Amino acid sequence: MMLPRIGQTIRLNFMSSSEETELHSFKSRITDIQDDVASIELPTSEVTGRTGLFGPGTECSVWYVGEDGSRYEFSSSIAGRKSEHIPVLLLQLPAKEHILRTQRRNYLRIETTLEIAVKLNDPIRQYHFLARTMDVSGGGLSFTCDESFRLQEKDMLKVWISLPGKNGQVQHAFAEMEIVRQKPAEEKGLHQWISGKFIKMSELDRVKVVRACYERQLELRKKGIED
Repeated sequence: MMLPRIGQTIRLNFMSSSEETELHSFKSRITDIQDDVASIELPTSEVTGRTGLFGPGTECSVWYVGEDGSRYEFSSSIAGRKSEHIPVLLLQLPAKEHILRTQRRNYLRIETTLEIAVKLNDPIRQYHFLARTMDVSGGGLSFTCDESFRLQEKDMLKVWISLPGKNGQVQHAFAEMEIVRQKPAEEKGLHQWISGKFIKMSELDRVKVVRACYERQLELRKKGIED
């Protein structure tokens, strides 16, 4: 996997309880690398242009585009702060095996079971039910549900996704989703399978989903190493 290089532009999403740092993506640039620590310019919000207070231990997710055009992602934390020619933060770099590579403009899709609430507004089919996902990505998800819900391709659903975090807190994301594939139950009494793509979703909620997928991937990778 490709580590970031000096001069690399990176984006950071800080895992903080502060609404200001949770709300926006931050942009920075790597000014130096010493061993497994990178010096980065003070991150600035891509919305407000302002920086924030990021003390030692503040967790974040980092992504950047490599020279091959692929997107690379990893989890990190702020190791400290120092003043060189300009004030910089010290960013902990991961081992190469903890960096995830995804094709640019594509989203990491993870098999995971999450609780979702689904609503279909239709003159006849007024459905509102709970279901569990089969897989999730920043671009869509699939789930199973009882065959009594007569869902079909092109249906537009409202979906509320429950996202458990590493700290035990649960976040929620909302999306409007179009069904792109419906697979009937193979036998009577089994569930049908629904797959859809997100048509409308706030950037904040998409970041939540992408982060949850990334953390789940690291969890599965860690279990694989331990096993």
